[in-house]
Order: sequence, then structure tokens, then C-alpha cells
Amino acid sequence: MVIGSFPVGKVLMFSLKRISKPVGDVLMWMGKHNPFIRQYVIMPPAQLYNTFEVRSKMRMLRLKQPKRIPPLSPAIATSLGANMLSEAIVFGIGIGLIYYELSKTYKKNQKKILEIENQEKVLDELLDRISVDVERQQQDINWISAVLKG
Repeated sequence: MVIGSFPVGKVLMFSLKRISKPVGDVLMWMGKHNPFIRQYVIMPPAQLYNTFEVRSKMRMLRLKQPKRIPPLSPAIATSLGANMLSEAIVFGIGIGLIYYELSKTYKKNQKKILEIENQEKVLDELLDRISVDVERQQQDINWISAVLKG
């Protein structure tokens, strides 16, 4: 794995895993003490994950798909759901931080591009003025040459 060669990457991955543990513990506590949260927030993702996992394993083993997959016990579903949701929260925070950094960089680049365009515009205007001056001076030189010859 590439991240293993970078110590900073290892520290970052370890810290993300450590952050998700307290979040999972809070979700587990809420699941044990609040039946509404357990029933409608924590257990459904775990049951859905169980269904997908069983079906995918059966498919990989090339076995017949079961018509009905037995649900997980409430304790196992609560534990699995709390862990999944804590990982999802940490993942969401990570994605949010990445999005924030990318948008900040994008705005910074847009600002640089706008400054460069403004500098080009100023330089083009300056070049136009110099061109007009050169043409006027050439006309003056031609007029002076004509006066001196004639």
C-alpha cells in the first residue's frame, strides 16, 4: 500500500481511526438508550449492509441467491450500524475538508488568473498607446522630411 511509505499518511490514517472510535461509542450509547434512534437510524444501515454482504458472498461463491436473508440480531445490528455510521461521519468530515481545500485553491487560482488577465489588458492598452504614438511620430518625421526636401 502506497500510504505505508509515508509516515505522515500513517499518522493521518491512525488519527482518523482514533477519531471514529468515540463517535461510534456515542452512537452505540444512543442506540442502547434510545429505541427510536436504534430502530430508525442505526439498525437499517447495518441490515442493508448485511443483505449486500450475504448476496455478494453468495454471488462470488456462485451459489444460488437466497430469497430471504435473516436479519441480524439487534445487538449485532446496533454495533455494526454504530461503527458504520461513525466511519461515515469521519469520511464525510474528510471529504468536507478536501472539498474546502480544493475550493480554496480554486479561488486562489481564479484570483491569479484574473490578475494576469488584468495585467495583459493593461499591457495591451499600453502597447496600443505606444503604437499610436509611433504612428504619429512617423507622420511627423515624414512631414519634416517633406518640408526639408521641398
